[in-house]
Amino acid sequence: MIKTFAAATTAALLLVGMASPATADDDATVAYRQDVMSVAGAGMGALGCFMKGECGLDGKVLARSAKAIALVGELSQDAFKDPAADAMVETTAVPAIWENWDAFSGGLQAMTDAADELAVAAREADKAAMGPLMQKLGGTCKECHDNFRK
Repeated sequence: MIKTFAAATTAALLLVGMASPATADDDATVAYRQDVMSVAGAGMGALGCFMKGECGLDGKVLARSAKAIALVGELSQDAFKDPAADAMVETTAVPAIWENWDAFSGGLQAMTDAADELAVAAREADKAAMGPLMQKLGGTCKECHDNFRK
């Protein structure tokens, strides 16, 4: 499980690093955003698996998972700047992102901050300490999904 997660996260981060939204066409910009967000999904999946008792992960893996989510928040600031209005690929991003950029950007920063805070607690793999921080991080995800995703 740990090796699979590590390999998937490494592959996703490599894909994220290979794309350049500043020079990409709209379809590539959307694909890049999706790749970036898939890293957050992988991180939340690993953290959730541990919190539910479905898998045993050590503190290093848990902290890295949280740090990966924090990185997604940082990368997303640039990844979402261009609305990619002419993209032909399917996207769940809605125009409200660019109409309310300050709120969206602030939500990404809140996600980054919450994930960084969780990473500190996750080092000890202490579910009691991680629980409220997982809720805080999950709340930032929900807020964004409710307001900026179809």
